Amino acid sequence: MAVPESLSDRPVIVLSPHLGDAALGCGYLLSQLARSTPVTVMTLFTHSRDDSPTRPARSFLDKRNARRAPALYAQRRAEDSLALRSIEVTPVHFGLHDALFRRRTDRNLPKVVRNVLPELSVVYPTYRWHIVSGVLSPLDFPLVDELVQRVLLATTEDDVILAPLGLSGNVDRVLTHQVGLALARSDRHVGFYADQPDAQNMETEVPTPEGTERLKFDVDQTAKAQFLERYSTHVRSELGKRIPVLDETVFLPASL
Repeated sequence: MAVPESLSDRPVIVLSPHLGDAALGCGYLLSQLARSTPVTVMTLFTHSRDDSPTRPARSFLDKRNARRAPALYAQRRAEDSLALRSIEVTPVHFGLHDALFRRRTDRNLPKVVRNVLPELSVVYPTYRWHIVSGVLSPLDFPLVDELVQRVLLATTEDDVILAPLGLSGNVDRVLTHQVGLALARSDRHVGFYADQPDAQNMETEVPTPEGTERLKFDVDQTAKAQFLERYSTHVRSELGKRIPVLDETVFLPASL
């Protein structure tokens, strides 16, 4: 399917939980949209901390052969900016900490304790039971409201906003999805895109959110793979040595 007229004549804002998430989910669509309308990717969780890493954070770093999180995230931000600009898309980094590194604000632990037991100082201490549980910590509830206000201030009523469905259960993606839902309740034109590779790995079809229309686009998989290669520190660890076929499905608001 070609790019619909409802998107081709309006500014498009894409909410990306992490660096590269929007590229995986709808990167080819964005490259086509940018030919006719302004496109901006707002990535929310773009930074880390230099504290002693928790076990999930250390595993994340080891998988990417990285010793220090700040250096890795600086490289990822640079790759994201270069990749998006290569398809005439504007990158915006919100500067929030990834769930792997998000520190609790209700505990003032001594540094020595944080170094010995870093899990005590973070919002999401484990991977399976917290980070990919699909359940937000109450400590993150104010963050949803903060992000809604930031996006409202940075956009207009004419913009189309695309948020992820949050299919993997990763709390950052779930949180970003909730931001999209809240923006829709604020009378903004909000649609959604299917997270990849999560949608590809599902045994059943991704359900269509209420009040939206499903649109699946014809993707030039070679062009998309070449684009994703620009995310060298992220994509290989997520997808392996060979980038698979990644379809792109969006759900546009009926209000368009």
